Amino acid sequence: MVDFQAARAEILGWLAESLRVSADQIDLDKPFSEIGLDSLDAVHMLATIESIIQQELPEDVIQRVTCLNDIFEMMRERLAAA
Repeated sequence: MVDFQAARAEILGWLAESLRVSADQIDLDKPFSEIGLDSLDAVHMLATIESIIQQELPEDVIQRVTCLNDIFEMMRERLAAA
């Protein structure tokens, strides 16, 4: 079973590296576009998340979430149900 906190930290680390900022500089409530992610980055991020949590996300996830906290909440629910 994947640990939520460890997965969250790994995703934030990956995103910080991708954006070339420190993880604590990323506002988890800002829309993806405001933190510097374009649509291609968002697709890559979702693929990375699927790899980390070892689960497929719904195909429409990018339309259903607007910020990282939305993604983390969905991750928490999916991991709890696994």
